[in-house]
Amino acid sequence: MLTYINRDCFVRFLRGKQRKQMADYKVCYDPSTSTPQIPPKILLALSLSESSLSLLEMLVSLLHEQREMHRGNSGFELFVVHVDQSNVYPYPSGMESTAILESIRQTYNDMCTTICTPVDDFFADTRSVLHFMHSGSDIADYSFLADLTLDGKITVPDVLANIRDRTSKLDFLQTIREALVFNAAKELQCTTIVWGDTMSRLAEKTLSLTAKGRGSVIPYLLSDGFRNGIYNIYPLREILRAEAEEYVKMLDISNYVSKPSVKAPNVLRMMTIDDLIANYFADIEKGFPSIVSTVVRTAAKLTDKVADASNICALCGLPCDDKTPERWLQDITVNQSAPSFDATNEQDDIGPEMDEPRLIICYGCLVATNGASFPWISTIRNSKEEVLDEYELH
Repeated sequence: MLTYINRDCFVRFLRGKQRKQMADYKVCYDPSTSTPQIPPKILLALSLSESSLSLLEMLVSLLHEQREMHRGNSGFELFVVHVDQSNVYPYPSGMESTAILESIRQTYNDMCTTICTPVDDFFADTRSVLHFMHSGSDIADYSFLADLTLDGKITVPDVLANIRDRTSKLDFLQTIREALVFNAAKELQCTTIVWGDTMSRLAEKTLSLTAKGRGSVIPYLLSDGFRNGIYNIYPLREILRAEAEEYVKMLDISNYVSKPSVKAPNVLRMMTIDDLIANYFADIEKGFPSIVSTVVRTAAKLTDKVADASNICALCGLPCDDKTPERWLQDITVNQSAPSFDATNEQDDIGPEMDEPRLIICYGCLVATNGASFPWISTIRNSKEEVLDEYELH
C-alpha cells in the first residue's frame, strides 16, 4: 500500500510541474454564448526517449481529465511528430519507428494524431537542397553540394559524409530534425510546439551552445517564446532526466523507448562536446542536482538580444550578425582595425556589391563547417609565404 501511495504522489508531483508550464492551455468558453472555443493545435516533438514519452503521457492525461470535466471538450488538439533517422543511426530496439508510433496510437486511442517523418524528407524540396536552411530570407539560393546532382535523391547521409568532425555531424543532424518539426507544425497549422527537454537536457544544451560559439542564442532557443512564428514551450524544464526515466517505468511505457544508438567513443579525445557535457551532468545529477537547476535558471535570466534580428543563418536558421564568412575572416586577419559599423553599412549600399546576394552564416556554423567540403568555406586567407613576407625587413 505504501508503494502505491508513493507512486501516485510521484506521478501527481511531476504532472503538476508540467501543467504549471502549460497553465494557459485549458478549456475556454465564449463569454457571450457559453460555448467552448476552438482549441489550439499543439505539436509534440517525440524523439522516443524517456523524457519525450513522459511528456506525451502527461499531455494525454491532461486531455483525458479535460474531456471528463468538460463533456468531451479539451483545451488543445494534440499532434505527435517523430523524425525517423534510422538510415543515419539504427534504432536498438529492432522495431521500426512507424510500428512504435502505431502502437502508441492504439494505446492512446483518439487522444492524439501520430505522424512519422523520414529524415530524408528534408531534401524532398529542391530549395532545401540548394539552400540548407532558407528560413524567410530574401537572398538567392546557393548550391552547397557541388559534387551531387539535384535529382531528388540526395539523402542526409550524403550530406553528413561531407563533414568529417563528429560534433558537426550531430550538430547538423539536430538542425535537420528541428527543421522538419517546424515544417510539420506549419503544415498542420499548429500554434505551439512542445519539446520534451528535461532540466538536465536544457543544462547540457546551455553549455554545449556556449562551447560551439552559439552562446548569444541561448535565451532565444531555451526559453519559452516564439521561433519562426510558432510558440515553443519546454514543459519539463523543472524535471530532472532521472525523474522522467522513473516516471516512464512507473507507468509501464518503457517498451516505447527507442533512441538511436549513437555510441560515444571510449577515448576521451574522440568524444564530442555533447558527449563530454552529457557525461558531466550524468555524474552531477546524482549527487548535486541543484547544480543542474542553477545552470538552467541562470540561462533563463539571460537577455534575448537576437530574437528581432533580421539576418538569418543559412544553415541553422538562427538569428545572426549581417556578416558573410569572407568578411568575418577578413576582419580577424587584417592588421588594421576593422571599419566602423556605419562605414560598413555605407559600403554595403554602394557599388556593384549592392545587387549581389550574400550567404549569411553565423559564427557557430562557420566553425562547424571548418574542413567540410562545402564551397562556402572561405579561401581568402593568405598563404604562409605571404604572411612571412609582411614581416621581412627590406
